[in-house]
Amino acid sequence: MLVTAPVLEPLTLEQAKLRAGLDWAAGDPRDVLMTGFIQTARNQVERETGVALLEQTHAVPIRAGCRTFELPFRPVTSVVVEAVDPTTGVVTAWSASPYVIDPSSVDPTPARITLPSGGVWPSGLRATLVVGFETVEELQASAPGLVHAVGLLTAHYATLGRDLAVVDAGGLLAIPMGYEDAIAPYRLVTLA
Repeated sequence: MLVTAPVLEPLTLEQAKLRAGLDWAAGDPRDVLMTGFIQTARNQVERETGVALLEQTHAVPIRAGCRTFELPFRPVTSVVVEAVDPTTGVVTAWSASPYVIDPSSVDPTPARITLPSGGVWPSGLRATLVVGFETVEELQASAPGLVHAVGLLTAHYATLGRDLAVVDAGGLLAIPMGYEDAIAPYRLVTLA
């Protein structure tokens, strides 16, 4: 569950308009539409890769009975494990046992938290995660392909049905050419 959304986006409004080959004066009503395209593109890239592009906070229930719990996003800045009272919903810090955090990076390995010494997670716990890059510059330096993917999707959404749309035998493609290649190195790999 998203607790705090990012306050930044990978692209500015001007960068998004440039990528789409569009131009209009500041304050145009289309600004809101283009901003929505940027947010939607970021959300899609995050969902398909498990990489939180810019800093955000999520609350994630921890699966009881396991020793290691894979986190749904990376890179992880911080994790706080909390107990949630099932009847009152009151949240308190969980300190029954130390845990180890493997925050991972943007590589295709999931971040995880582990209980040492063979312990298992009890029920009623959640992890509150701060994930993502603090600045757009940090994101660009660490994962330029993901910023490119956001740009491709944003331009695709803004021009669908025009010059950047791709048509195949089934009609308009949902994703632009090059998008899959841009996100491929960041796709999450889980081993069963």
